Amino acid sequence: MKKKITGIWLIFVLLAFNDIADASWLINVERYHVSAHGQNSCQDCHAEIADKSLHPDPADVYRSLQEFYRLEQCTSCHEDILEDMDEGMHGGKENADGKEFKFCIGCHDPHYQLFYSEAAAKLDLSQPVEKKCSLCHELENKLPEVSEEDQACMECHAAIALADPRASQKITSFCFTCHADKVSGDQGPARHALIDASAYANTPHAEVACSVCHPRAFEFGHDNQPVGDCRQCHVPHDEKVNHDLHAVVACEACHLAEVTPRRDPASRFILWDKTRNPDRITSIHQMVLPQKTDDCRSCHAADNQLGAAAMVLPPKSVLCMPCHAATFSAGDGITLGSLGLFVLGIVAVGSVWFSGGRGSPTTGSYSSHTRGRVTRALSGGRILLIVKSLLLDGLLQRRLFRASRERWLLHALIFYPFVFRFIWGMVGLIASLGWPQWPGAWAMLEKNHPLTAFLFDLSGILVLVGVAGMIIRRYQLRSSGPLPGMPAADWPGYALLGGIMIVGYVLEGMRMAMTGSPAGASWAFVGDAVSRLLTGLEFTNTYGYVWYLHAALTGAFVVYLPFSRMFHMIMAPVVMAMKAANGREARKL
Repeated sequence: MKKKITGIWLIFVLLAFNDIADASWLINVERYHVSAHGQNSCQDCHAEIADKSLHPDPADVYRSLQEFYRLEQCTSCHEDILEDMDEGMHGGKENADGKEFKFCIGCHDPHYQLFYSEAAAKLDLSQPVEKKCSLCHELENKLPEVSEEDQACMECHAAIALADPRASQKITSFCFTCHADKVSGDQGPARHALIDASAYANTPHAEVACSVCHPRAFEFGHDNQPVGDCRQCHVPHDEKVNHDLHAVVACEACHLAEVTPRRDPASRFILWDKTRNPDRITSIHQMVLPQKTDDCRSCHAADNQLGAAAMVLPPKSVLCMPCHAATFSAGDGITLGSLGLFVLGIVAVGSVWFSGGRGSPTTGSYSSHTRGRVTRALSGGRILLIVKSLLLDGLLQRRLFRASRERWLLHALIFYPFVFRFIWGMVGLIASLGWPQWPGAWAMLEKNHPLTAFLFDLSGILVLVGVAGMIIRRYQLRSSGPLPGMPAADWPGYALLGGIMIVGYVLEGMRMAMTGSPAGASWAFVGDAVSRLLTGLEFTNTYGYVWYLHAALTGAFVVYLPFSRMFHMIMAPVVMAMKAANGREARKL
């Protein structure tokens, strides 16, 4: 039984520690110390390094780990293993083709391979020092010093603990062994970039370890390493700063100096290419902090190939909030003009409402009467009645449902999509400002996120169905004769509302045709269908004009609202709430 348990532990340890050899140039000193080779000298396996005229050689770092491996590095000590492999056996298993077993580091990491022993099976480096060290020897205060001949190796190759207060400085020094311009000029025809060390000290990230942004910088295949994710330290800009989320645009495309934005044909994301200087000295780390719209022109220019609008459009303002995840801004002319005229319209209509009297010299004007009712309602502890009325009669439209379920359905098809869009946008906006670390906030703002794309297209279709239903119902009523008390149709309101939605879908299709529908965008099923009709056409120069048409239609609707029959959607809940607060709840139908 004990042997079975030991075997299980051994399998676990092998699975945990015996992966393919680590391609990193840095050695975890503790793991190396407890490994099977922990007492060996670096020179036992890497004797050829001492004979190299240049180490590190920049030309070598682009090669893969496999290119450096030689079977003799292992068989010079493990001759018996080679004999077994020649006989078709390895690790107690038959192997007809011994080639795969002659690449030892494919299974055994030479720096971290443990002994096949009971003590090794019990090893857990996460345990306290007194437990893990006592498995092999008496407790010591620190790991033993490496031999004198290995000291030079470990000065560079010992892994640097990020908890070390000088970790950033040590890592930068390691990288500058090759990349600092003053020490790399004599290292042969290498193709690596050079950095002015004195200029780098004044860059925004000078105090940040290079490995934070270049997490695989200490590995072979050095020229194919991915860059780190800026979001591990930074949160995305809110849309008021960035004018739009720019979720498919890499941070570096805007913020790195000496780069050229490009669209990746597979992902459709905006990535970037480095600009190569003849002297190989790069200022890419200087960073660019855009302050004006002119800084956006690297993408937003006429006839660009990135799928970006030629115009630098303003952020979506408070005018857009009923339909979109917008911003608390009102800086563009359409928003300022529309809101100003809307306020004037409210004042004009209100002046008519409150200018008359109530038919008796003692009752006074409507304005004084209304102020009195509002004061009594708010001071009389009737807030709950007001909230109840706003919820039941305003949000749920109870009275309309009791009067006509058909009318309620048509109103609901228009009203509730706007309620949904407004709540969705406000939650996304507030979360992005107050809790930017929550990924859901950015998903709610991202037009190409599958859920956001689908729900917003669906809600828009519901509005169009509601508008079409109201128009059809009007024609049906007209054909059967006028009904007493039925208000006239608000044709301008229908036209503006329908126009806003239709132009919005055209705008979405144009955007997707320009950008090529990044992953998830196809869930916007209407926009996706429109984009397929528009594929192959060039819209970068015209997109901005259609965007402003959409905004202008929205502004026109807002200006028209105080004078339209649709104004009841604002006033009806207010009037019913006032009646409920004054003890005169609307008559149940």
